[in-house]
Amino acid sequence: MKIGIIGSGAIGLLFGYYLQKASAQVTMYTRTTEQAVQIRDKGVVCKRGDQEDAVFPDAQALDEAVLTDDYLFVAVKQYQLESLLPCLHNSASKNIVFLQNGMSHLSFIQEMSDKNTAVGIVEHGAKKEGAAVVRHTGLGVAKLGVVNGTKQDFQPVFSFFSSVFPLLEEEDWRETATYKLIINACINPLTALYKVKNGELLENEHFQEVMKQTLLETLGALGETDEEGHWDRVCKVCRNTSANQSSMLTDILHKRPTEADAILGYILKEAYRRNIQTPIISFLYQSIKGLER
Repeated sequence: MKIGIIGSGAIGLLFGYYLQKASAQVTMYTRTTEQAVQIRDKGVVCKRGDQEDAVFPDAQALDEAVLTDDYLFVAVKQYQLESLLPCLHNSASKNIVFLQNGMSHLSFIQEMSDKNTAVGIVEHGAKKEGAAVVRHTGLGVAKLGVVNGTKQDFQPVFSFFSSVFPLLEEEDWRETATYKLIINACINPLTALYKVKNGELLENEHFQEVMKQTLLETLGALGETDEEGHWDRVCKVCRNTSANQSSMLTDILHKRPTEADAILGYILKEAYRRNIQTPIISFLYQSIKGLER
């Protein structure tokens, strides 16, 4: 089975490694020709603890490639997605899984009626340590919810996910995306603002209290209940990725745009629509946008 992965950040490399390890025919589609050459020559390296392993998928620069894969996993940042949509529409690939944080991009996905589409929710910890090197910092799961098409359209790809890197099927894709949004909102902005790793949000009682208040505002803005259940999920991800540096903190440290609009911006729009006050979310959004500059 031919599987293409667009984007070679931490999540793209993590998927590329484990799918190639499971004998899928993987092609990594990179932003630059130089990175594609490096992946072909030296492989994708995955580090776990003191263990290190490499696999050797094919790799091509995206602007030079013809997409004919059976499945595409799109692992670029949310703010990069809109410019990529024409390429996806024109590809011969019929089955596409989107791995972005946030929910601002869901309207794009729903409009892709010519493709079978799904959203993927990734709860692993991963850190990119080189052009083709990823450290798997926290074991978790990946979840898949079908947006357009049927479960049967995506069933063949499940066989390439192992017990170490499992893929779970979710019945309600919107609920799955909402749960991930809530987790991202509670963890990513705080780690970026305080410049700490995920686990420190639980270890520091003051950080933990701000995280709890962020959760309450987020639930109100999204019209969600089950405070205890959502808090348990947020804490579980914090523990499972305790040594991980969030993608938002990584972006701030590297002076890159963040996914604040896709995560916090979406929550603020929902709060406005419901006429709900969210001072902490607003503070976090403005703070992260200020740090981006």
